[in-house]
Amino acid sequence: MGKATSKTVSVVLATHNGASYIEEQIRSISNQTLTPLELIVSDDASSDNSLQIVEDVLADCDFTVQINRNVRPLGFRDNFLQASLLAQGDFIAFCDQDDVWHPTKLEKCSEFFENKNISLIVHAAQLIDNDTNRIGMFRQGIEDTRVRAPLSYDPWGTFWGFSMVFRRELLKLVSINDRIIDYIVPSELIAHDRWIMFLGQMVGATAEIKDPLVDYRQHSSNLFGAGSMKKSNASFDLEKRSEDYIRATSQMISVLDKISPDASRSFPLFDKDKCRKFLESALLQLKSRHRIYESSTRSGAIHHLWECFSANNYRSVHDGSMRWRSLMRDAQFAVLRS
Repeated sequence: MGKATSKTVSVVLATHNGASYIEEQIRSISNQTLTPLELIVSDDASSDNSLQIVEDVLADCDFTVQINRNVRPLGFRDNFLQASLLAQGDFIAFCDQDDVWHPTKLEKCSEFFENKNISLIVHAAQLIDNDTNRIGMFRQGIEDTRVRAPLSYDPWGTFWGFSMVFRRELLKLVSINDRIIDYIVPSELIAHDRWIMFLGQMVGATAEIKDPLVDYRQHSSNLFGAGSMKKSNASFDLEKRSEDYIRATSQMISVLDKISPDASRSFPLFDKDKCRKFLESALLQLKSRHRIYESSTRSGAIHHLWECFSANNYRSVHDGSMRWRSLMRDAQFAVLRS
């Protein structure tokens, strides 16, 4: 057992027709070296026997289990977030139905629970296939175990939900009904993990754990897999995508305005003015790049491309690194403009 903590953690498990893998995941939660305060299972109108398996496996567990059934499906985004509102623990761990937790996942994350500056804890993962064979690593850019300051990440980036443990007070900052659009799927409100990532890095520090603490299963039914983001971006309308990101980032600023100044009592590192400048800089970059896509001629697009480059609008707002892929994408667009 690691450093003792007085804090508690709730596990929120979202299920939907997960009978194929749910038993292995439930057993991995039951085998945690740090027992969770509770497990909240929120089933999104499953038509298989997922919940029966859950009930059978957890019949003699030594922690509280709450099972909710959504008669009408909410979708994974709202299923996770609505269930999280029921949690009583100091921290909340998102849990996918088809993964397998390593026994020390909660214990290792709990080593950061007593640090009030930390709002979010994330970790690496081991990739597994349908048959639980290990097939690689999923590091999410995590190379060392460390604590990173607020605003250390791209405003549109995220860690995957299964790897997140976060302070429950994040859910009190802004109503989940006031979420921004999901810039990846703009027809939906932002996904649970991107929402928590956004709030978490605005108001507090993030602890990164280099150890893989979950076996992240890759199979044909994954809603989002380890390689899906690259695949989904293979072909898109740059102008429409740009509009979606501008809209989402504008909404981020509106959400920030809804966070009470009193939030600093729970999150002592929260600096609202600094957050606003961070988001406004990101929005300015997006609007500057959008002029490239709006250009009706090749020469106009190239002119705006040069303006963006000269104004450092291809420098990431969180660390100043060069966005080479964005620059190359925009340059290709400008050169090929008819």
